[in-house]
Amino acid sequence: MSDIATEPVRPQPWADAKDIAAQAAEGVPQRTDPRSVVAGLVASLPQMLYVIPALLVGGDQALPYLTFVIPVLIAFASFGHWLHWWHFTYCIRAEDIRVEQGIFSRKSRSVPFERIQDVGIERKPVARLLGLAAVKIETGGGKGEDAELSYLKLPDAEALRDLIRDRKHGVVGTAPAAALAGEDLTDSGAEASLFTMDNRRLLLAGLFNFSLILIGVIGALLQQFQNLLPDYVWDPRFWLAELGGIDVAMIRSIGLVAQIVAGLALVLMLLAIGVISGIVRTVLRDYGFRLDRVPAGFRRRRGLLTLTDVVLPKHRVQAGLILTGPIRRHFGWRELKFQSLAQDSKAGSDHSVAPLASSAEIDPILAEAALQNSAVPAQYSRTRMAPFLFLWCILAMVLCIGATMLWLLVHPLAGTAIYAIAGFLPLLAWLRWRHHRYALVGGQLYVHAGWWRQRLSLLPAIRTQTADLSYSPIDRLFGTASLVLGVAGGSASFPLQIRALPELDAIDLRERIMAAVTSIDFSDMHAPA
Repeated sequence: MSDIATEPVRPQPWADAKDIAAQAAEGVPQRTDPRSVVAGLVASLPQMLYVIPALLVGGDQALPYLTFVIPVLIAFASFGHWLHWWHFTYCIRAEDIRVEQGIFSRKSRSVPFERIQDVGIERKPVARLLGLAAVKIETGGGKGEDAELSYLKLPDAEALRDLIRDRKHGVVGTAPAAALAGEDLTDSGAEASLFTMDNRRLLLAGLFNFSLILIGVIGALLQQFQNLLPDYVWDPRFWLAELGGIDVAMIRSIGLVAQIVAGLALVLMLLAIGVISGIVRTVLRDYGFRLDRVPAGFRRRRGLLTLTDVVLPKHRVQAGLILTGPIRRHFGWRELKFQSLAQDSKAGSDHSVAPLASSAEIDPILAEAALQNSAVPAQYSRTRMAPFLFLWCILAMVLCIGATMLWLLVHPLAGTAIYAIAGFLPLLAWLRWRHHRYALVGGQLYVHAGWWRQRLSLLPAIRTQTADLSYSPIDRLFGTASLVLGVAGGSASFPLQIRALPELDAIDLRERIMAAVTSIDFSDMHAPA
């Protein structure tokens, strides 16, 4: 295995996979596309805007300096991105890919092909305008991408991705050799569509993804640029005057009904903002969503501004997660995610493979991942209700005491509102218990959880990494325990927890799951890819 050359050379233009393979065979370090400097500079421009408020704090005297400072900042940033590009090289060798980077402190990273789990392509807006793409290499080490080549021309990125996948499977050559290995992941003839989303379903999915992120973004922008705005902008009396001379006394004089109507109007406005934010976020993320079956597993493409193209190996899928809710379930819609050892960009290891689908569309995808959703209601067991209700009932009692004081000392309406909240808390706890149940059927664990955000976790027992019994003070009071199951990869949805089990039932369930784990016949399992 030859060492990397001391002096890197400029990359040569690549036309197809054969040229890629020829250059890789020479073992010569390559640079990314020179237009990467432009893409990096444009991406860093928003950070330069922070200097504007700092200068404007000095008043009008600082304005002339902007015409000098901003060009200087852009010039320094351009030179820095150019230096980063000049000192960044990569080399495709016989057994690994070598990446060297750093201006003053050099860093050399070697990624063996046999450790590579996925090679994906990501195209951000600026890169798409320039015809570029980033190649992301991931080994499943739990820290996102292990190497990223930003950026290459799109044909070069696709050819390099195919070459790395061929080398990973021990194939040295181009498409015919890869076909002999049976692992040509990007051959359109080997793909079969599993799930797609048209624009109508995309908008429908956005309606269910309610989000108030837009209000948070506006608040953050106002906080960043508050020094640029005059003081009266933050005075509520200014806005009341702008709305037709309304003052506080007038609001109090219009009566209780009008105040309630105004409050409802505000709530409706927040709902409208949440719906619009959900639609925008969903369209940006899932536009053109397509899930295909490929020999290695699943290939997912999506994105409006940032286009991603990733392959999820089926042997890396650890568990399934079906998400729904009362409204979405009424119309027969669900979302399917896979818990995988592979990282989904920076979002973690929860891969959305069907953002809005029916049960008939989800079942074939589950079957491809060796998962099933076949448990019937009679096979489920419930946990104990008392641990779910105890803490919330105590809190409700405290709120009732406070509501009585408000009723007597402040206003009956305020006390009534607190009474309503106190009565809702035990109901909410009961609903959470009502929707929390589990089943172990056919070597697979089913766990239902959540009332408003309903989750059905599908975990093959053999995929369990750890099984722990947890005893909270409330559990010790009622003689119950929580069973916490660890899954490789980890995410916001895993470890999986079954709460308020009778202690003997929790111990028995743990033993049954561990018995399935220890009975694995490793000779029948897939070899690591």
